[in-house]
Amino acid sequence: MVRDSAATRNRILDAAIGEFSAYGLAGARIDRIAEAAEANKRSIYVYYESKEGLFTAALHRVIGDLVEAVPLTEDDLPGYAGRMFDYLLVHPEALRMSMWRHLERPAKGPDAAEVYAHKIEAMAGGGGGLTASGLPPADLLVLVQGLASSWLISPEDLLCADGSDPYSPERLAAHRASLVEAARRLCAPAQTPGGPNPP
Repeated sequence: MVRDSAATRNRILDAAIGEFSAYGLAGARIDRIAEAAEANKRSIYVYYESKEGLFTAALHRVIGDLVEAVPLTEDDLPGYAGRMFDYLLVHPEALRMSMWRHLERPAKGPDAAEVYAHKIEAMAGGGGGLTASGLPPADLLVLVQGLASSWLISPEDLLCADGSDPYSPERLAAHRASLVEAARRLCAPAQTPGGPNPP
């Protein structure tokens, strides 16, 4: 019985992630979630209390999976950007759920403020609050994360403006190389005035 209960909860959560990533909290429908999960509506409310409670649980699952699969490596932000891009390609629901969270319920989901604060402190090192690049660590991290998701949130007419298939393996590999290189340049030590140009 306990096993059946856990299986039902997981089916509901999987169905909810699909529904919320497609429609957000406001547009999601409990009827569709119940049908996709092969569960009755009552069980959804028993396990998660409300649609908002289910949305919060879905956020925790999706963001927790992302953080576990792609840990933030503050000493290798270019590699982190590449791994994040790889993950988001395979798990588009992670990006979609994060965007719905930002739009509809920014205070919901796991609170990573302490984790970010620790990483930002490590990135600053002894640099007086700045990274080796001369950028504030929080700004640098925002830029690197933005690079990782930018291909996936850009208009398709831009992505195919060069005549290529934006989702072919070759084009995705080329973009991945570009974003990792862009992150590397962002993270490179700042040049002193009159010094050599970065490579």
